[in-house]
Amino acid sequence: MDKLRKMAVFARAVELGSFAAAAADKNVTPTIVGRHVADLEAMLGLRLINRTTRSMEVTDAGQRYYHGCKTMLDQMAELEQDVADRKGVGPSGIVRVAAPEGMGTLLMDAAESFQKLYPQVLFDLVFDNDQTDFVSAKVDLAIRLAISLEDSSLIVTKLTDTRLSLFAAPSYLESYGVPTTVQELDNHACLAFGGSRFGDSWPLLTKTGLRKLRQPWRMVINQTHIYREALIRGMGIGLLPEIMALDLVEAQRLSQIYLDDSFPDVGVFGVYPDKAFQPHRVRLFLEHLRTTLAGNEA
Repeated sequence: MDKLRKMAVFARAVELGSFAAAAADKNVTPTIVGRHVADLEAMLGLRLINRTTRSMEVTDAGQRYYHGCKTMLDQMAELEQDVADRKGVGPSGIVRVAAPEGMGTLLMDAAESFQKLYPQVLFDLVFDNDQTDFVSAKVDLAIRLAISLEDSSLIVTKLTDTRLSLFAAPSYLESYGVPTTVQELDNHACLAFGGSRFGDSWPLLTKTGLRKLRQPWRMVINQTHIYREALIRGMGIGLLPEIMALDLVEAQRLSQIYLDDSFPDVGVFGVYPDKAFQPHRVRLFLEHLRTTLAGNEA
């Protein structure tokens, strides 16, 4: 236990950038912080932190040791919380989730309903369309949309399926008509989502298989909420996962367009690090999210 205490003090010194700040955080003196770091260095036979009276610099060995310490300390805290949860105390702590910003409303709905069941659980929600770096972002769970998703370094579980489909504002379709074939799209303003993993094309599912459909895009937009807004304003036709557009269809702000050819289904995946211990609160929320998304697709 004494060694774990030294590791915790060392980790805080690295995170806060000074012995004095770590001392204040741990309610000890800077001298004790220095002694704990020195004890670890003596045990390892390595310099972890180069320090002067005015500054400190973490060595390469110190950085590696810090990441190992952080992983171990986090897993111990999660294990203690998991044991407490199973004793009937109830889950608590923070669930950090990263998701495409087009999933914002759905994810907030799931978090809100989850907190009604488990009010001691807090959420840190990060919305972006990039691949998540679990280490730097300190994320417990990421939501990704893809036709297929394989990553040997991560655990991947499918939450639901949703179909890609074309949408446009009723006002646009009243002015320009409703296309029924791919060829008729040439006579329409088509908007591309610049953050798509499909690049500058739409994946079209034909009788002969999947092919790329490219149009002279009237506009390319890389943020989902702006993309949806452009469609609502009647600026053109766009491709979205149905799960990101059904609320607007129900509100009659967008209409779904059906062609002779169709677009493929995409999976909504939950992705998390392949680590030995996953907090009970994260497992509970993952299953709650699966149920919530399935209900939205029903």
